[in-house]
Amino acid sequence: MSSEQSMPLINKTLSLDKLLRYASPAQLSELADIITDSGKGRVALTENSKKNILAHQRRRALHIISADLAREICAFGGNTVVNAFRSTSQPSYLAVATDVAKKMGVKVPKNASVCDIEELIIKQILTTSFKGKSKEEIEALFNAHNCKFDNQQLEQLLKKGKTADLVSWLYSTCGPYTLSRLVNSAMVPALNVAAKAGIPLIGKAIAIRAPAMMNPIAAVISAAWVTYDLTGPAFRITLPAVIRIACIRQAYIRQETDKFCQELKKCL
Repeated sequence: MSSEQSMPLINKTLSLDKLLRYASPAQLSELADIITDSGKGRVALTENSKKNILAHQRRRALHIISADLAREICAFGGNTVVNAFRSTSQPSYLAVATDVAKKMGVKVPKNASVCDIEELIIKQILTTSFKGKSKEEIEALFNAHNCKFDNQQLEQLLKKGKTADLVSWLYSTCGPYTLSRLVNSAMVPALNVAAKAGIPLIGKAIAIRAPAMMNPIAAVISAAWVTYDLTGPAFRITLPAVIRIACIRQAYIRQETDKFCQELKKCL
């Protein structure tokens, strides 16, 4: 009997630099904007690194420097309070995602994979966002993403008031790909409001101005930004980056799953 373990059909835990090679130019451009502060630069980012990223961004060739993008994201993660007590070496992306999750109050299970942690972060954001939301608001949000579910089941879960159970049900019904896209779609308007208001006022600004300034999806997700203390400079970068990366990973998993299903159909 062979002692070799069977390999998974789809590698859900690709290293960050390898995963980014599968990202679209638009997805990589979003990450580049986070890293470079939309070209303005950051204190922890060298001028040469900024110029290199922006040059490849203009040519829509960021996939060529996917390793550099991954390295910069992990370097920003090394500036978090938790990482300050580690060695001076750059943390792995798994460590960065774990720090973000813990910052947001997520209980990370021992030996959780990077994909598991990203999904827990998405679930935590949605759980916070859906608190106090009506059935109509949640239905409108999911209708915008063409996701259908049992409206009666939704109503029953809302009546019980257990938002975490509601999110778990939505995850199993709509799938992680749809929910990661839902959260990802709220990032740009949420970050724009924060930038206009000034980072120290991020919570109050979004809470007061979100309904007027953001689209319906961002208005729902914006509740999460009020809950978490995002005034630390590292988390202002790593949190949106991890959310973007979670969406890229789910898109990759979906693409590979579709390919496998197509190949399987040819054999029938």
